[in-house]
Amino acid sequence: MHKDSGHRLHIEQPGRPRLYQFDDLPGYEVVGVITLAGRSGALVRKYSNGIYSMANSGILRPLDQRRVKMALGIGTNAGAPPKMQGGARHNVYLDAESIDIAMELGGGNISKGIRLALRVRADADCDELPKPAAA
Repeated sequence: MHKDSGHRLHIEQPGRPRLYQFDDLPGYEVVGVITLAGRSGALVRKYSNGIYSMANSGILRPLDQRRVKMALGIGTNAGAPPKMQGGARHNVYLDAESIDIAMELGGGNISKGIRLALRVRADADCDELPKPAAA
């Protein structure tokens, strides 16, 4: 009889991750213990991008993010973003400062930041528009 344990993923939270990864890894948070294909290790998540990995004595192994998030009960945010009513896709060329401002306004979403800035500008109801900077 064939066993399917090679593809089984099991996560324990909090588990005992220090059995597999004694020291903290800089830039990573320890989430729990993961067992995949008969191998166990500490489940760690990178702070900067949220990518999950298996850690054993400082060695990081990549994991299928969809399977890990499914096991943790987290949505994958896969697929196209929801469509806006009356919206259309447009490419915009912005300098680094404008991108930073738009990301801050939109909570990390450049498009949302641009929409908010345009709405504030429209709500201000200014008669005189500023002159665009020379390219």
